[in-house]
Amino acid sequence: MSEQKRLIANRYELGNLIGRGGMADVYEGIDTRLSRTVAIKLLKSDLANDPSFEDRFRQEAQASARMAHPTIVRVYDAGEDIELDSRGNQVKHPFIVMEYVRGKLLRDILHERRLSIEEAVNYASGVLTALEFSHKAGVIHRDIKSANIMITENDQVKVMDFGIARAISDSSATMANTVGIMGTAQYFSPEQAKGENVDARTDLYS
Repeated sequence: MSEQKRLIANRYELGNLIGRGGMADVYEGIDTRLSRTVAIKLLKSDLANDPSFEDRFRQEAQASARMAHPTIVRVYDAGEDIELDSRGNQVKHPFIVMEYVRGKLLRDILHERRLSIEEAVNYASGVLTALEFSHKAGVIHRDIKSANIMITENDQVKVMDFGIARAISDSSATMANTVGIMGTAQYFSPEQAKGENVDARTDLYS
């Protein structure tokens, strides 16, 4: 008998874990309504304890979902999944359903080898194209780093998590998990590190 897989929001079948971060885990999944492979990001349940996080999260996910561009990983859906813990208490898990990209994180490629000049220029150009599009749409990424940049099997750049970083970074829940959210401080602009207002220039600095 095959093991029954977890179903998110009565629609998305959770598959293998494909990525893990300080604030979220990413799984391969299946959209059972459309029969397509997707990536499902499950955020830590601590974030759902912030009363204002849900609204910010929804707004940012909706803004990201409106952005359709070849250099940006599409966001298909977002919401909260509820499961019961060992005591029978309800636990909320905010989730994001994204385009499934076959490729490698730029972070992992950099760990394996040095990029050629041509590759570096190509990847930087792809990221800047994504930023130009998102900034015109009024969406600031806030967390540009090699771990948020996918390189597809066809050597195309795909930037992930547009806008979602704002909802997370503004959440009081992140204060209890400083290591998870501040672990990329080396990419912060000065104003971001100081906790000041940020704009499109912050992404360019990163």
